[in-house]
This record gives sequence, C-alpha cells and structure tokens, in this order.
Amino acid sequence: MKKKNEIYKNAPLVETVFEITFPGEPAIECNRDKLYAKIRNLYSKVLVPQAQQGVSIALSPYRFEREDGMAGVMLSINKIAFYCKKYEGFNLFFKETMRLFSIFGDLFKIKKIKRTGLRYINILPFVKENGAIPFKNYFNIDLKLPKSIPPKFENLSIIFVSKIEGGNITTRIEPAISPDRTKEVIILDFDYAKAGNLNFQGLQEYLNESHKHTKYLFEELITEDYKKVMRGEVI
Repeated sequence: MKKKNEIYKNAPLVETVFEITFPGEPAIECNRDKLYAKIRNLYSKVLVPQAQQGVSIALSPYRFEREDGMAGVMLSINKIAFYCKKYEGFNLFFKETMRLFSIFGDLFKIKKIKRTGLRYINILPFVKENGAIPFKNYFNIDLKLPKSIPPKFENLSIIFVSKIEGGNITTRIEPAISPDRTKEVIILDFDYAKAGNLNFQGLQEYLNESHKHTKYLFEELITEDYKKVMRGEVI
C-alpha cells in the first residue's frame, strides 16, 4: 500500500472521531467524575445528555469538552470517544487519543472491546455548473450508466461499504446545505470500523490501521485538481 502523509493546508475536514465500544461497565456510571478530574484542565465543560424516548440514559454519553468546543471526550457505560473539530494531523490526534484512553484504561480496567470506529467528516463547498453538481471536479468516480441517462446530476447520493482485511470502511458522498445555510456543499464521510475479538491493549494498532486505510482511500478518491485547492495552490 502506498503511504501518503501529506497534511493539506485547506483540508475540508470538519470533524474527526475515534470511538470504542465495550461490554457495559456499571462502575463508569458512578465514577465518571474520576475521569473528569484527570482531564478537566483541558476538557472543563460538562455537557449532560438529554433523555430520549426509547434510549437508556446510561447509554447516552456525557461530554467533557474544551471551552472553545473544538475537542472533547464522550463517555457512557459502554463507550468512550475522542473527537476534534480542528485536525492538525494524525500524529497529534493519535497522541491525544492514546493519552486520554490510557487514563480511562487505568481507571476502569476495560480489557475486551466490541468495536472500534474512526470517522472523518469532510465538507467540500461547490457551485453547480449548468445546474449540475460537478462531481468530477472533486472525485475520481466513474459511474457507468445507460446512454439514455446523461451524467449531469442535480442531486446524487452515494453510499458504499468496502470490505478490507481487518475491518470495513463506509463511505458516504452526498450534497447538502452548509450549517450556516450560505452555500451548497458535498459531505464526504468515512467511517472505518473493526469488530470482533479486540482488546484494549491493541488500541494503538487499531487506530493506526484505521487511519492508514482511510487516508489511502481519501487520496485515491480525491482528484489531483482538488488536491491543488487543498494545498492552497489555486483558489
């Protein structure tokens, strides 16, 4: 597999999340303050989950978030996740994830893991060309359609799950309106999952593997022209 570690100046990434789920541990319910005490110097804001119909409150995560809202930890009795909205490269994300999960592991002695998930959510602004979404400006995707169907789409959503040795990756590509409702965007969402006979001691390996496959798919999927935009070479 080709290794690519380029960090793009204008990357479209808006949120990165690494999450693990494990058999429910009731001790977390009454001892989450112990984790908070060890991370509150950076993640001081406490966001309490709201009750939802049909969802146990114990399974709804608390959030310990930075004051600026740009990163945080989610914690419930069967799940912990670290998320950030300002991604400064995988090395920094990996380091902080492992630091936080190490603190969690020392406190609650979790050994078995049911699933890991690494998610990258990207938002790519676009302007329609002759009323159609210019997918080919962004993605190396060639849809083979009957000649009677012109390859000019006002709307197109694509979801595919790729089986990879050790896991699978779900890719979602769909148009949307930006959160501030000022422009049209394409959401590019990757979710790499591992499930099965996993253990807490293997987290570094799992996260590295998840990033390697996701990064490779991203590099292969994005066109060279849009990579120039991400590098800041063109506007």
